[in-house]
Amino acid sequence: MVRFRVADHDFELAMGAMCRPVPVPRNFRPFVVDAAEESTPLFRVTLDSAVVPRSDEPLQRFDYDLTEGDCTLLIFPDEYRLTIRSAGECTIVCPFVEVGEVAHYECDILADGKRPNSVMFDHALCFAYSFATLPYKTLLIHSSVVVKDGRAVMCLGESGTGKSTHTRLWLENIADTERLNDDGPVVRAFEDGGVRVYGSPWSGKGAVYRNEWRPIAAFLRLSQAPENRISRQRGYMAFGALLPSTLPTLQKEERTLDLICGALSDIISVVPAYHLACLPDAEAAHLSYETIFAALG
Repeated sequence: MVRFRVADHDFELAMGAMCRPVPVPRNFRPFVVDAAEESTPLFRVTLDSAVVPRSDEPLQRFDYDLTEGDCTLLIFPDEYRLTIRSAGECTIVCPFVEVGEVAHYECDILADGKRPNSVMFDHALCFAYSFATLPYKTLLIHSSVVVKDGRAVMCLGESGTGKSTHTRLWLENIADTERLNDDGPVVRAFEDGGVRVYGSPWSGKGAVYRNEWRPIAAFLRLSQAPENRISRQRGYMAFGALLPSTLPTLQKEERTLDLICGALSDIISVVPAYHLACLPDAEAAHLSYETIFAALG
C-alpha cells in the first residue's frame, strides 16, 4: 500500500491478490506520504487483473479519442467505468459515493501479469483523482503554470497554441520566474474564498513534479495571432475560457458537469481571466506579465 497527497487530498494505491508489486513511478515520488498518518484517504485504487464485467446496460456510452489513447466511458446509475486502450488496455471502475466516504476503485491494468503501460497508469490515476476530488471543488486544469513573486499565472489553450512556449518566454524574459507544472496542475477553491493551484504528478513533456502550491494571480487563455493583444474576460467569457481545459471525460455526464461548473463559478469570482492573442515572442511575455501584475497592484 502506498499513500499519496496531491493538493492536500490523500489517496492510496494497493495491489490486488493477483498482481505483482509495481514500483512507484518517478512522477509520483514527490507526492508519497507516510501511510501511517492519521488522515483518512479520500479514495483507494486497487490494481488487479480481474474487473468483473456488468451484464446490465449503461445509462450512457461514449467512445472518443484522447492523447492517451482510445477511450470508452460507460455511465451506470452507481458508477463510471472508463476503458483506455494504448499499447494495451485498462479499465478503471469508479463508484459514486457520498461526500466524506472513502471511495474504493478497481483498476484492471495488469492483464496477463504484465506491468502497466505508464501512459495508461498515469491516465487511470488522473481520472480516479479527478473523479474523487470533484465534489471538493478540486479541478485538474490542462495548463502550464509559471510563478512570479509567489503568485501563479496559468496559461490555458488548445493543444498547440503555445502554453509551454509562453511560460518558457516568461522564464527567459521575466526575472525570478519558475514553473510549477507544465500540463496538469490542480486548482482548489476553498470555503473562505481562497483559490490555490498545486503541482501534481501529471506534468506532460515538461516533467515538472513539484509538491507545492501558490495563490493564482490570473488565468491566461492563449490563441495565436499576427500581433500581441490582451483583454480581460468577465462573466461567461471567463467561464468559457476555463471550461474547455477541465477533464473532458467528466464533462460528459450531468452530475459531474454540474460539479465542474459550480467549482468554476467560485474560481472565476475570485481569480481574473485574460485572453492573450499573441506571437511566440518576448513582447508577448512582457505584455501579459505587465498587464496581470499591474492590475494586482
